[in-house]
Amino acid sequence: MVGRWWGRTLALGLAMMSAQTVRADELKPPQNVNAEPGNRPSSELGSKSASASMQGQPQEALNLANQAIRADPRNPWPYYNKGMALAALGETDGAIAALYAAEKHFAPTDRWARSLTIYGRAHTLSRAGRCVEAVQAFGEYANFVMREDPRSAEMARRYAMNCQTQQQAAAAAATPVPPPSEFNEQRWPSR
Repeated sequence: MVGRWWGRTLALGLAMMSAQTVRADELKPPQNVNAEPGNRPSSELGSKSASASMQGQPQEALNLANQAIRADPRNPWPYYNKGMALAALGETDGAIAALYAAEKHFAPTDRWARSLTIYGRAHTLSRAGRCVEAVQAFGEYANFVMREDPRSAEMARRYAMNCQTQQQAAAAAATPVPPPSEFNEQRWPSR
């Protein structure tokens, strides 16, 4: 009796696993069907550029992104990678230009990719202390994603409010903060 139950359970388990395997084989990673198709060398160089950026090598990421753009100027991702690499190198104007180019090359229906470029611009401007432009870009991002992602829109609005010019950031960094052991209870009495 136990042997028969075990056999049926095993058979059922194997059947379910093979059915899941078939379904898993049918699944494919999401494809960016809205972007202009890049040729293989451009896509490979773009991936290498993104990897270099993630490994903290912005100059290498920039070189690879430029090669990818030369391989296929229609591929939007190398422009994005170039923008992020230039931002990491402190070349804000070049970064903004590359991110605008990326946005232009993405299909109008590819809202996710376009939102990345808008956010990339906002973040780059904020890090450079160009707050007037950053606030405008964060607002553009918030308006762009509000319908699909209200939490991200609200986050962008908060980031816009927290932007500091380079002078403000330097002043904040230079202001000494007393360690917790120097907390003065008389200055901040508890209720």
